Amino acid sequence: MAVAKAIDNFHRVLGRVSRQDFVGRAEELDRVVVQANRSNQGRGLLLLMAPAAGVSELLRQAYDQIFNERSDVIPIYFAFTRNETTAVSTAIEFLTSFLQQYIAFRRNEPALAEASLTLQDLVELAPSSDLEWIEQLARLYDRIRFSNDSKELVRFCFGAPQRVPLRAGRPFVMLDGSQLAEYLDGGVVLGTEALRIFARSRLTFVIAGLRRQILDAAHKAECDFESLDTLKLEQLNDEEGRLLVSRVAQRQQVPISREAEDLIVQQFGGSPYLISIFLQAAREKNTALISYLDCERLYVDELLGGHLYHHYERLLEEMGPQLEKRMMILRVLWETAASEERAVSTEAWRKRWHVSSSDFETVLHRLHIQEFVNWNGPIVDATTGPQTWKDFLKAQYRLDILGEPRALVVADALSDSLKRAPHTMASHYRHLAQLELRGLTAQFNCQRVPAALLDYASFKERYKGQDHRDLASALDADTDLIKLPQTVHVASSIAFNRDMRQVADEEKCVVVHSFDDGVYKDAQEVIWLVAEIDSKLEVGLDLTEIWYERLDSLARLLGFRRYQVWLISNEGFTEEASQILLKRNAHSSSKQQLELLVGRIGEPTRQRVERSDVDEFLMVVPMGEDNELIAASTVEHIARRLPFHPGAINQIKTAIVEACINAAEHSFSPDRKIYQRFRVESDKLVVTISSRGILPTNIGSGNEQTTRPEINPTTEERRGWGLRLIRSLMDEVEFENVDEGTSLKMTKYLLNGEN
Repeated sequence: MAVAKAIDNFHRVLGRVSRQDFVGRAEELDRVVVQANRSNQGRGLLLLMAPAAGVSELLRQAYDQIFNERSDVIPIYFAFTRNETTAVSTAIEFLTSFLQQYIAFRRNEPALAEASLTLQDLVELAPSSDLEWIEQLARLYDRIRFSNDSKELVRFCFGAPQRVPLRAGRPFVMLDGSQLAEYLDGGVVLGTEALRIFARSRLTFVIAGLRRQILDAAHKAECDFESLDTLKLEQLNDEEGRLLVSRVAQRQQVPISREAEDLIVQQFGGSPYLISIFLQAAREKNTALISYLDCERLYVDELLGGHLYHHYERLLEEMGPQLEKRMMILRVLWETAASEERAVSTEAWRKRWHVSSSDFETVLHRLHIQEFVNWNGPIVDATTGPQTWKDFLKAQYRLDILGEPRALVVADALSDSLKRAPHTMASHYRHLAQLELRGLTAQFNCQRVPAALLDYASFKERYKGQDHRDLASALDADTDLIKLPQTVHVASSIAFNRDMRQVADEEKCVVVHSFDDGVYKDAQEVIWLVAEIDSKLEVGLDLTEIWYERLDSLARLLGFRRYQVWLISNEGFTEEASQILLKRNAHSSSKQQLELLVGRIGEPTRQRVERSDVDEFLMVVPMGEDNELIAASTVEHIARRLPFHPGAINQIKTAIVEACINAAEHSFSPDRKIYQRFRVESDKLVVTISSRGILPTNIGSGNEQTTRPEINPTTEERRGWGLRLIRSLMDEVEFENVDEGTSLKMTKYLLNGEN
């Protein structure tokens, strides 16, 4: 009942949709609202937005929530728009909006927030407790406005929220669309100047803009990044996108099928803005969206003269205000994109534009921040951008540059989009059904897994056909293990060589940079080249060799010194193919093996999260002076929390003493400290001894090459004896290299009789 009452009392102030219809941004909304807390006083939040990711409604919803909370936080929302043409007029509009929203909040009259009011109206509406400072603000504004100093006027207007008396509340300013400030005329770079003003104020604020633009603006404004937080705003995922389509279609009273919902989400890449304007067009044209044909007819109409057309046409106008320049941009962009020449020399591109260097760089920068191209200094990639942008470019190129008949362009565009729709959805459904290689390999972190999961022939001989439970038990008991490397970077093979686009889907062939044992040295660096081969049967010798040679050639082309090939197919590989892969030291897996590997890599994390019967203790002791005895005494008390028998406790204590002695004598630790972690679980005690310094050469991975000073043979023999003793006393012993040091993990299990 209380919740229902709260909803009934909730005033929609700036929000365009109700709270119930605002979908897909719950976490981001909470984060923006939390930014207004007193604990964040003076901190700024940069909202880094993907193009057309729909930030405006997010900020308006945040405004409404804060307005309705009626705390000491006074929400202020301002959007840079294309309607204002100069920095000065925009600054004046900000001042008016600020006062209007401030007074609406103070009077608790939501309708005032968007009323059409003059500055004099606002002074007259000001509450008596605010009248003095608002009148003073208005007088200062009148004086500065006619001083012919545009920079001073801009700073005055955007600095107005700082003049609010502390007793009145804390303004929380949210600026939307800061990238549009770049296009305003005047002697002030408004976006950078506004960011500089707020970053140096005592105010809490949010500034939203395109992700490729706003960080650059923050650097130009010389902001203190320690006082700035960032929040990334991506496109909606599939589930959120479908929910948005469903809600908007219902609100717009557009009949729509589930198939059409899925297509719209994929066709617009989960963009809330593009989805919303497309469904708005369906309502305006009274169009039901039941079939692919319904969707694509409306899509082509919108692309050639509707909301989609006007969206992209406005962006083109911002990049080239003059018609001649726009035609040049259109021609060069489409001809480059159509050639599929991924990397183009910036200088070669500039020569095709026939403009000055400064104009060329301005246009290129604007294309880059809209993510229509990737500009990386000497190289430009014009094959990027969403499919809708490419379709727009193609249609306008044919109409405006080639002068083709409109009917022909419309017919071809409709035909192309209809033919693409089933492929788009088929690719999407395949993606849902397949295991993502990028996500899997990114989780590699020195886990030990059964070697059979990476050797199809061995797996087929030993495990194939077993019941799921029997298979899981057998793998648990498998002692032939392989240690995965630690992944540091994963990317599609296409990102390394565009020729791979001809033979592999982007997500089905990846290059994984990693290090064995997490040791960041040349000898431990290994690059995995992983490919998933489409096949309904076991892959034969010929196709296997083709794929192996393909990845082997890629590794050699890129100069990888040490690499590992891993081929995957749904049903595995024939005996001949498996043998050739084994001979070439390549890994091979079926989809079943891959699924089992996914489960095993994820298990430790899940166990750590779900386990409730765990106690953990941390202790740091100086090296030397028999301090290992303190550690031994401590672990004895901890071990008694589990029903270990006295003999087992003595074994644990002895192992701890030996481990501490080893760390003290051989780690070359700069801080001369031993870090100890004792973890009590339901069936075992896990002890980790770590120190900063160098790992002894005779432990860890067999292929590690560590440069060490000369070591006394007697000392070396003593160390080897100590390590053998530790292994004999504990059930599991594992060395691990960590940043700036080494770690020894020892596990002692409870025997069945002790439980």
